Amino acid sequence: MVILFGPEKTTHTKGVGMLLSTRARKSLLGYNPVNSRLITARFKATPFNITIINVYAPTFDTSENEIEAFYDNLENAMKKIQKKDILIITGDWNAKVDDDNTGWGSAMGRYGFGTRNERCEHLPEFATLHNLFICNTIFQQKPNQK
Repeated sequence: MVILFGPEKTTHTKGVGMLLSTRARKSLLGYNPVNSRLITARFKATPFNITIINVYAPTFDTSENEIEAFYDNLENAMKKIQKKDILIITGDWNAKVDDDNTGWGSAMGRYGFGTRNERCEHLPEFATLHNLFICNTIFQQKPNQK
């Protein structure tokens, strides 16, 4: 099953989706395309249900207002998730977090990559505020796998 959502005009910008296996489709309790940058899907699981939010964050050259709106919309989507659900937020964050986790140790490991810029502060700030963790910073990766 393929779930796609994005702008009506095919500008090849924005848009989110999910590709579900037959097994995942059978577990799907529902989905909600929040907007062209966020979609949620809830799955039946044991002992807790799982909610996945797939994101497509604005790029670094987007206005600060649009970036703030993205994080506000994500926060609002998170508020609608049932408290006992396991939450996974995944997707394209359009952010590079370097290996300096000073001040962000509760939200990221020591193995980020790239050069962090001012706009990339939003991701670790958001993760810290909501007790989330940037998982691809836990383990060291080979340069060609980043």
